[in-house]
Amino acid sequence: MRQDFSTYTDEEVFLLVKQGDSDAFEEIFRRFWQELLDAAYRRVKVQETAMEMVQSLLVNLYLKRETIVLRTSLRNYLHISLKNKVLNAVRAELVRNNYQQHVLTDNSNYQPDAASLLQLKELQEQIEASCADMPEKCREVFYLSRKEHLSYQDIAKRLGISVNTVEKHMVKALKILRSRLKEYNFTLFCFLVTQLFK
Repeated sequence: MRQDFSTYTDEEVFLLVKQGDSDAFEEIFRRFWQELLDAAYRRVKVQETAMEMVQSLLVNLYLKRETIVLRTSLRNYLHISLKNKVLNAVRAELVRNNYQQHVLTDNSNYQPDAASLLQLKELQEQIEASCADMPEKCREVFYLSRKEHLSYQDIAKRLGISVNTVEKHMVKALKILRSRLKEYNFTLFCFLVTQLFK
């Protein structure tokens, strides 16, 4: 039977998490998931990115539980950690965008050599194979988003599913692609995905 944590403070629940109590971690997840998701979405404006950030934050909380020392409330700790995660992501995105802009403007006359063309062909095949391995509905949602550039609301209407379900399919599709293509340079991968799905 699941323990009742209703009388426990957040910090008391976290002490149990530090001892490896999985029910206590579920309680932390339940208490903070929506609050952190809303905070992340307000900053990044992309639902799947916000979801990935919060999932990563809570997983790290569990993985590093034994070494985490709270000097403030658990709520403050989580929100500060989320803020730092968002800032790091924004910085990384700016670096990637600047690099891509530099590549696109300075190398508009660039002709790829045989090795680059081969790598591009291999990557394209890997992306197609990864998409083929996705569950059917997941693949359909991904293609509607990336190829037809439909909004989540439009995809939901076309497929007769909820926007929330569309979001879950997109998160799953992006995870599959990331895990299958993790050996590729991230900037190259992002650039090629946008080109291949135009």
